[in-house]
Amino acid sequence: MEKKYLKVGTYVPGTEEKGPVIQRDYYRQGWIFKDGEAFLSHADQVCYVPELSDGGYTRQDFMELCNGQEDFAVECFRAVDWQCPETWVDEQYREDGWGYCPVCGKIYDMAGEACACPVCGWNPEEAGENGDSEGGCRAAEPGGVQPQAGLEAGG
Repeated sequence: MEKKYLKVGTYVPGTEEKGPVIQRDYYRQGWIFKDGEAFLSHADQVCYVPELSDGGYTRQDFMELCNGQEDFAVECFRAVDWQCPETWVDEQYREDGWGYCPVCGKIYDMAGEACACPVCGWNPEEAGENGDSEGGCRAAEPGGVQPQAGLEAGG
């Protein structure tokens, strides 16, 4: 059985003579191009173009925005539905969705409350920031990008 991936709109890469051709379709909150197969299978292929920009993003771009941590790059790709990925990532930090540990250099999930890093135990509260070491966090473990709900068609 052939896998079906999320695909919103079309994207044809530019050439030396002409720029890329972007056909956006409406998805959740805006007019975008988004291609789950390109994200999962082709790190250097454009997989997302936000509503208010013609700049395309590849899986490698998502990985760079997410500290090279695949789980967070996948979460970011799945979540963006009109905005630039940089805006969405910044929002995760501002709203305590994600934290960044200055000790181990990892992003970790804070689930809305400041908490200790589940990778190395660094606690922002002990460092003078407002935090709660009892929050429910998940470690940012490395691993291969696997097809996940939301990247396949109908998800």
